[in-house]
Amino acid sequence: MSRATVALAALVCAGACKKSLPPPRFCDQDLSGVWVNSSDAHFAYRLTDKGETVNGQFFARESDGGEWTSQPDEAIRIELRRGPEALEGVMKESGQSPSGRTCPIDFKLQVISCESATLQVVSETRVSVGDDCMRARSEDGGLAKTTLVEYRWERPDGGR
Repeated sequence: MSRATVALAALVCAGACKKSLPPPRFCDQDLSGVWVNSSDAHFAYRLTDKGETVNGQFFARESDGGEWTSQPDEAIRIELRRGPEALEGVMKESGQSPSGRTCPIDFKLQVISCESATLQVVSETRVSVGDDCMRARSEDGGLAKTTLVEYRWERPDGGR
């Protein structure tokens, strides 16, 4: 084989073996760390960013930034998935059915705007469940209405 043929084969192989770039991801920054609710800094969220997923937990804060010594009995967990156009998932906690049964409830959570030190988050804050712990249904058979609230989460250190 001539040198020209070997060089040409190497170029063809290099072009064919080239990896394509990963698709763009919404909010493609490391969200790990503490975020606080801008309306009430006593509500805080500790996030761990693993690329395609962002997991976290709610905790209550003192005014000086330390954690309250008495936290909720059950941890409120956050599970988000990152896609090309959204960062969304659920906040998991417990609620009660009409008969008083304790039920696991997934409250929908979506990050709609993402900057280095602030996140705009839309979350379900009220979800009705039946005695079977399933989401309640409206008269037409669809899911019963939920309450959505928009929050602004900020890094307490301003993103530094």
